[in-house]
Amino acid sequence: MGATELMSPEFWQSDRCHVLANPRDPDAVEQARIIEDWARQEPRLSGHVLFTTSGTTGGRKWAALSRGALLASAKMVNDHLSVQQSDHWLLALPDFHVGGMGVIARSYAQDCALTRLPGCWDACQFHSLAEQQHVTLTSMVPTQLYDIVEAGLRAPESVRAVIVGGGRLDDDLYQRAMAYGWPVVETYGMTESCSQIATSDIRERVMRVLPGWQTKVSASGQLSIKGESLLSAYVTCRVSDCSMHDPKVNGWFETGDLVDVDGDRLMVKGRVDRCVKVLGELVNLDEVEGQLLRVAESLRVPVTSSGFSVIALEDARKGSRLILCSEKSGDPSALLQGHHAMCHPAERIEDVLVIEEIPRGPLGKVRYSTLLEWAAGQFRDKGEKK
Repeated sequence: MGATELMSPEFWQSDRCHVLANPRDPDAVEQARIIEDWARQEPRLSGHVLFTTSGTTGGRKWAALSRGALLASAKMVNDHLSVQQSDHWLLALPDFHVGGMGVIARSYAQDCALTRLPGCWDACQFHSLAEQQHVTLTSMVPTQLYDIVEAGLRAPESVRAVIVGGGRLDDDLYQRAMAYGWPVVETYGMTESCSQIATSDIRERVMRVLPGWQTKVSASGQLSIKGESLLSAYVTCRVSDCSMHDPKVNGWFETGDLVDVDGDRLMVKGRVDRCVKVLGELVNLDEVEGQLLRVAESLRVPVTSSGFSVIALEDARKGSRLILCSEKSGDPSALLQGHHAMCHPAERIEDVLVIEEIPRGPLGKVRYSTLLEWAAGQFRDKGEKK
């Protein structure tokens, strides 16, 4: 579907179930076709749009979001950013992802101008188009912001907010982007919430829960949310057998994220499924990655979070052992020495694997299940060669 069709009243008022898939993923496209045919006989999916989501583990599933939920999210974000009809959005994210659809929904809800970046992502083309069209608002992932900063591109004067989500934003990248005049607004959200749950503003680098969301935190620190913009159900499809289920309990959805909440302030600490036990100690792999990045910045080691990832493989004695997977072939000894000098013993890196490219999804999120399979294969191969 084109951006013009997705911006039309016909789309937003339609009862038809649309399933949006990455056109470069043949399996997803075929599954989307099967689900759309099945959904015609499923009244609970009337007026819904489906997006594929796999999280950090597990196979493909589809989040069913009602058009009403998408527009409710759009209103929350528009209100937070004080979006006016005179604003102009630049769409640089795919519309088959909720981040791109969120931009389209916000434009439609406020009757704003919308320009779509043609073709594949290109930082220079993005910058040129933003200048030419006097763009005021845009949304991107950290990888795109990194490309812009690396290219030395200063923000056009018209741009008043750049929403950045879909992954952790490094402190160094944030500071460099702000120095180039890019008014960065950090966000935390997910497909299941129609995008944003908490958002910062330009004046203060603190994410606050958007009005419209209720939150609660379990004893273990896991966030649950409740609000009008939650998914209706998950849809799964195996061959031609489709099914759906509602993951909410009494309207509450467990996010799987570990957070600290103070009033409306929210800080994301990592994923529940990124926590492992090492020698009986609970280790958060997201926090280990953050620690490595801080060490790299302090030592001026040329590495960013986009170039490495920490995973854990099963270990008969320790429970798990930590592995650094890096796209860099240089010597990581200085980085590891700095990390080991300050980390908890359970957070020590046991092995380093060099990979040609960290596997990622369309918006740059690491595919940890794929990375784990590859790493396990590397160690099996090493064992067979001995």
